[in-house]
Amino acid sequence: MSDLQDPNGKPVVDDKKTPSNADLPPYRQPEVASNSTKMPPWLLPVLAIMLVVGVLLGRYWGTNEAAGDEQVMTSSDTVSSTSEVDRVEQAVLSVETVTPSQDSIGNNLRADGTISPKDTANVSAKVNGVAIEQVLVEEGQQVKAGQVLAVFDSDAAEQQILQAEAEVAEAEATLANASADAARVLPLIDIDAISRQEADRYRTAELQARAALQASKARLSNQKLNLNNSQVIAPVSGIISKKMAEVGMVSAGEPLFTIIKNGILEWQADIDPKLIGEVTVGTPVRVSLPNNQSVMGQVSRIAPTADNNRQITIYASLNKDPAARSGMYQTGEFLLGSASAQTIPNAAIVSNDGYDYVMLVTDIKTQGGKTLGRIRQQRVTLGERLGDKVAVTEPLPADSRLVKQGGSLLNDGDLVRVVDDNTAQQAQAATDAAQAPL
Repeated sequence: MSDLQDPNGKPVVDDKKTPSNADLPPYRQPEVASNSTKMPPWLLPVLAIMLVVGVLLGRYWGTNEAAGDEQVMTSSDTVSSTSEVDRVEQAVLSVETVTPSQDSIGNNLRADGTISPKDTANVSAKVNGVAIEQVLVEEGQQVKAGQVLAVFDSDAAEQQILQAEAEVAEAEATLANASADAARVLPLIDIDAISRQEADRYRTAELQARAALQASKARLSNQKLNLNNSQVIAPVSGIISKKMAEVGMVSAGEPLFTIIKNGILEWQADIDPKLIGEVTVGTPVRVSLPNNQSVMGQVSRIAPTADNNRQITIYASLNKDPAARSGMYQTGEFLLGSASAQTIPNAAIVSNDGYDYVMLVTDIKTQGGKTLGRIRQQRVTLGERLGDKVAVTEPLPADSRLVKQGGSLLNDGDLVRVVDDNTAQQAQAATDAAQAPL
């Protein structure tokens, strides 16, 4: 195919051979660029500059973000390390330790018992149907044998005495008259002036008068005895433990007073037969009394048989003490001698939930010039107290290190710092100085 050109030099297309745009289907139509969508020439350099700036800014921001992440991680590690250090330092306390010691303590047998009178005397009235007029003693009063305790109404007894004295006088007169008659008549029998039967009648009359006089005197003595019995007399010396007598009360034979003979009290304690082997007659005892007082005594007798509870009763006579009272239920000790026992300070004991513990310092080692140890809580069973110490029934190892005081502030597994006495005193002085007001 030859191309034709016009005189202006432009090629001439043959319309017959080349289809026009109108003859082509829509999807074959050529795209004609619009003048409105053409990119200005100056926009390309601007876009290139913006792209370079964006890349530079991206690199800058990426570097700062990485540095920030690294700094955050470093700060986090530092805070974590600092928290760990702070936690360890807060958990470490300074404590002073002690070791168990061996001390000589009393080998005593403790028991509970009742203080009772050793011997008592019940005082009753010797008259019946008579009212009490006076009561002269009270409970707890010391009395002596023969002392008047109470007085009954004696008016009736005095009247009866007067009547009995009159009867005696009458009997004496009758006897005198009978004796005189017999003295005059009986000699006449020798001259047969009277019969023997009549003489026997005079003799009988004299004997009857004499017997009547004796009976009258007996009644008089009885009335005088009733008058004497109107006074209630103490049969023994001692202390009035009970007083039932009251003014106006009519006696019916019941006891009016109970006296503790010589004021001697005894402590009656029940002991397991398995523990009684070391207790004998004469063993000293110490019985506690109110207000931190005590009274001494000694075993006076031991019951030969056990009671209904399979216990053996031991009776110990107590020394006189005004603080001891009959009927008191008190704890006492049988003093069986002394023995060596392991003791620890009372301040080292920590009581919790009804049990006693000590805080042992274990795994002791030195780090950075400090002596550190780990707390282990140990349960203990306590015995007799001896001043500021207490015995341990199940001994601890002799080389055990115990927290001397302040163990209640510690828990099992805590890390503590062990200090000696001088260091502890210095630390306490520094604490006191810091807490003192300016």
